[in-house]
Amino acid sequence: MLTARTPRARRAPSDDVVAAPGSPEAGTDAPRLRTRRSPVLIVAGLLCAVLGALGGAFAWTQASRAQSVLVMVRDVARGEQLRSGDVGVVSISVAEGVSTLPASELDRLIGRHARVDLPAGSLLGAGSVGALPLTPGTARVGLRLPAGRVPTSPMPAGTRIAVVEVAEKSEAQALGAQREAEKAPRSTDAVVVRAPVRAEDRTSWLLDVEVSADQAPRLADLASRDRVAVIVRGP
Repeated sequence: MLTARTPRARRAPSDDVVAAPGSPEAGTDAPRLRTRRSPVLIVAGLLCAVLGALGGAFAWTQASRAQSVLVMVRDVARGEQLRSGDVGVVSISVAEGVSTLPASELDRLIGRHARVDLPAGSLLGAGSVGALPLTPGTARVGLRLPAGRVPTSPMPAGTRIAVVEVAEKSEAQALGAQREAEKAPRSTDAVVVRAPVRAEDRTSWLLDVEVSADQAPRLADLASRDRVAVIVRGP
């Protein structure tokens, strides 16, 4: 007896295919992939934020501590007077223990003397400018010297010199050339207090010297009669 076979139902392709997560075929209950953050990147970001905050705080602190102080614009040697173009103002943060002068002192310092060498770019400190100190037992004499009676080489403050007494022309003629040659000129040891500066007549030089107090009156008298010359002494 023959039995008829019933054809088997063909399954739909969708019954054997598993939908990928996140695809339209996947159900709402399918698991989703999660993005993982690197701990190294997190730590680096935190460090950048902390460093940025610290840098901002440091910059604010430095700016709040900045002061307007006086600074040298040009070189000024010891003994010279300060002029308006020699000193400027700079705003900086000054460390503790550094001697400075505030910008408000600028007008008061103009015309005063430098007590030490003041190179360009250096900060002015208390005591670096003012009246020149006088050594006990000495006196200060101002000289006016025509060209030929003062060396052309630089004579900064502190240079040891000799102020030589020059005979008057009438006296030299009366004594005779031979006798004048045998007579040793009298000289006085001195120290330059202020480097020579050209006088207004542009033909003579002004020079401040420090000498022994007992020699000062005679030297001042000779200088008033234009009877002095200067030579530089060796060390």
